[in-house]
Amino acid sequence: MAITKDFAIRLSSLPLPQPFSVCELGDQGMCGVTKDKPAKDWYPQIGCNRYVSIDGNGRGTITADLNQPLNLCFLDFPGGEFTHREPIAFDLVTDFGTGEHIFDQAQVWRTVHQLTKPGGYIAFDRPAQGYQKHCFYLTNETLFFDIAEANGYEFLWFDRKQMERGELIRGIYRRPMTSTEFRNPQQGKYKPDLVIS
Repeated sequence: MAITKDFAIRLSSLPLPQPFSVCELGDQGMCGVTKDKPAKDWYPQIGCNRYVSIDGNGRGTITADLNQPLNLCFLDFPGGEFTHREPIAFDLVTDFGTGEHIFDQAQVWRTVHQLTKPGGYIAFDRPAQGYQKHCFYLTNETLFFDIAEANGYEFLWFDRKQMERGELIRGIYRRPMTSTEFRNPQQGKYKPDLVIS
């Protein structure tokens, strides 16, 4: 789980509000950006003033099973930063190598959507090929385009990157300003033939 140097450059060039908040799925490191530095130490350099990571390994800010819905009103955030009982949402939500290890993929995407403020950004990378015995899922790019279409996300960037262990699909969405529940996608290729609504 790490943010690559080229992805870090993309994140730092996003028109995020200053200061901004970030929530990461997984406790990320920095790959080729700063030696042995966790991402939580890098984000303040680009204007982040609120950082949260959610992981099941006990090393994140919050330990949670991402197969389950999160009650964002009542999560206990360390340091007392978040004390209100309103749902918590972030300007930037990232998934750089955690979602593919979670069995319930639909719940992961619901959680990411719920964590992202209307108008906020979602950044992800997921293995597409290779990564033998690494994760539950290798993902096809159609998933990301159909998620974007179903939820009105603006697709700002899409890339396939060859890594030592295999190929990653990477991208950045911008969530629309309207506040809506996450919608499960229908595969676009077959959507015109679907009878269900």
